[in-house]
Amino acid sequence: MKISNKLILLIITSAFVFSSCTKEITINLPNEPSKLVVEGWIENNRCPVVILTKSSPYFAPIDLAALLSSLVKGAVVTVSDGTNTETLTGVDTSFFPTYIYVGRTLKGEVGKTYTLTISSEGKSYSSVTTIQNLAKFDTLWFKLNPNNDTIGNVYASATDDGAVYNYYRAYTKILNVDADFVPIYGSVWDDKFFSGVTFTSQLYHGFASNIVPPTDNNTRGLGYRVGDTVITKLCTLDYESYKFWKAAESEIFSGGNPFSSTTSVPTNIVGGALGSWTGYGATYDTVYCH
Repeated sequence: MKISNKLILLIITSAFVFSSCTKEITINLPNEPSKLVVEGWIENNRCPVVILTKSSPYFAPIDLAALLSSLVKGAVVTVSDGTNTETLTGVDTSFFPTYIYVGRTLKGEVGKTYTLTISSEGKSYSSVTTIQNLAKFDTLWFKLNPNNDTIGNVYASATDDGAVYNYYRAYTKILNVDADFVPIYGSVWDDKFFSGVTFTSQLYHGFASNIVPPTDNNTRGLGYRVGDTVITKLCTLDYESYKFWKAAESEIFSGGNPFSSTTSVPTNIVGGALGSWTGYGATYDTVYCH
């Protein structure tokens, strides 16, 4: 197929014309007002903990300094089980977040409902959560990766209660490595596909923070090292809490992908705040990585 000289000249001229018509466009992004962000929880046999921060613009830089400046102090935070009410105490910590609200006397009980109320900067917020029946892992074991005599994975099996619809969240903590329990990768799930049956799950080791690097320079990856002592934590939670953490986890996983769409993360906080107030029914176990 022959292309005439006139057609070639027309293509070159068009490319020049269109390239010379480039124009810079300035987009004025909407300035959303900052909102209170709540991360609070109460666990069976443990006192409530609440973290309060302020939201920031989508394109604002996120670093440790920005996170520290977002912490909200001076709020009045109370938790009630319908009979007893406790005002939580604001305390400084030696880790991030460096300021939290904690209970001293009121402890979570399975089956009870807990109401959170917050008064901050002239506004009031509230939320309700219930601690669900406990679930536990039946068996835990460690298995080395193929062709590797150092790093392996932790697996767990559990039997779902088919009488009710269940929602789960799982954590692990490597002694002398993790400062606290860390949600596993894919930590939130329901029993839609294994209601009433025994299921097996791989407990991928997550990371406590995207800001502070792991203390071992991430030599374990998503696994565990021979010699590790790993404490597992299996939690049940109610539906509203499940919806929040499922969506939040999806947003965390896809947030670095420029081709993914953002997720609308729900909230169970009434009054215009973001976040979640979660009741956890938690059981603990230990696996030794031999």
